[in-house]
Amino acid sequence: MDDSTTARRVIDEDEYQDAAKIVREVADRYGTSLTPAATDDIVTALLTSAGLLTPPPAPEPGTCTALLPDDEGIWVQCERDPGHADTSHHDGEFGWTDEHPEAVPPQS
Repeated sequence: MDDSTTARRVIDEDEYQDAAKIVREVADRYGTSLTPAATDDIVTALLTSAGLLTPPPAPEPGTCTALLPDDEGIWVQCERDPGHADTSHHDGEFGWTDEHPEAVPPQS
């Protein structure tokens, strides 16, 4: 992940729900019922291919709440201790800083 990346637009929850509804309706037209997880994966992939991001999820408790979307549009959360002293974050695979244009800094 590169801190010089231009930030992709994060859609709001209503836009996300509209996109998910359309995906389910199209699948239903072809006799395919999608699980919520399949719908989420399809919507995330389609939006990411268009340069958009889904709304960030609520952070999981017990670790730093900083978030960053990966190249596939999947939001990852910092795995360091809550309230760690610096602005560098890591999820076990990716590292980023609060200055990254797509980063969601830790919430207090």
